[in-house]
Amino acid sequence: MINIREYELLSLETGAYRDIELDILKETLAAWKESPGAPFELIELRDGTVLAGFCLYYKAPNTEYTFDVHTIVVGRDYRNKAVGPRLIELLEERLLACRLYAVIRVETSKVKESAIGDSFFQSDGFQTIGHIPSFYDAENDYYIYVKAVSGAKPRHPEEEHPQQ
Repeated sequence: MINIREYELLSLETGAYRDIELDILKETLAAWKESPGAPFELIELRDGTVLAGFCLYYKAPNTEYTFDVHTIVVGRDYRNKAVGPRLIELLEERLLACRLYAVIRVETSKVKESAIGDSFFQSDGFQTIGHIPSFYDAENDYYIYVKAVSGAKPRHPEEEHPQQ
């Protein structure tokens, strides 16, 4: 039996979430627990029995290949370590297991990103497609990141034009 309180406490420990955001996360986790995959999916990483991080995501409405990350949380003791990149790697693997192409989109704040790792999304191959300085407060900017992933193997030039 999954205890969503564990996910809430990990999010709270980061210090990156305000009360209203924690309430929304709690509702989202409850919806996921009641009906996984409709629409939310969860990926988690554990260090033994300890929850080190998790990612909640869903297929963006009215799209074929776009997936939005609702929440990505990394425990304070795992910040700037392999947990954040591994969560993204697992997300990519899961998406590419049933399709050749996917777009991953993340809307976040500077504070939430810093709780995962310094410049986390850009260092993990995401492109910044939106940035509003001081959106949440003077030191907390708003960002939109995107990353396209493909399961198709790149073709070698020799395969396209075989020598005769």
